[in-house]
Amino acid sequence: MDEMYPNFTLGVVGFSPGVYRQRPAAKALVRAYIRATRDYDNAVTGRSGEAERTAVDAIFASHTGLSPATVRDVVPVGLNPNGLPNRESVTACYSFFREQGLIPEPLSDAQLASVWGTDLVDEVLDEIGRVPES
Repeated sequence: MDEMYPNFTLGVVGFSPGVYRQRPAAKALVRAYIRATRDYDNAVTGRSGEAERTAVDAIFASHTGLSPATVRDVVPVGLNPNGLPNRESVTACYSFFREQGLIPEPLSDAQLASVWGTDLVDEVLDEIGRVPES
């Protein structure tokens, strides 16, 4: 899939309005998530060094039942280093499921626009910095 549709978003992280009302805690969670995705990416790409990649492979192996060698051969999941979804792929999925009749009531343009709600992520990125996305 990484070759057929690079940067395809398979999952997203979302918050309820209650989390948004606890802004310091929500920002801390987003900051931790972004740092974790960056650490993971650095480990699986080898930028952090062989020891970190081996550690990540061992963690995945211990929780999947796969051997570390098999884990090493698997294409690692791609995560956006800035914590943002690929809007094009999410919109394409929404359209697909609408066409299949699995989403019977369409979202209005305003509802669809409100789904993105990346203001919290943008605040955190303003503090810790953005990194280039590949």
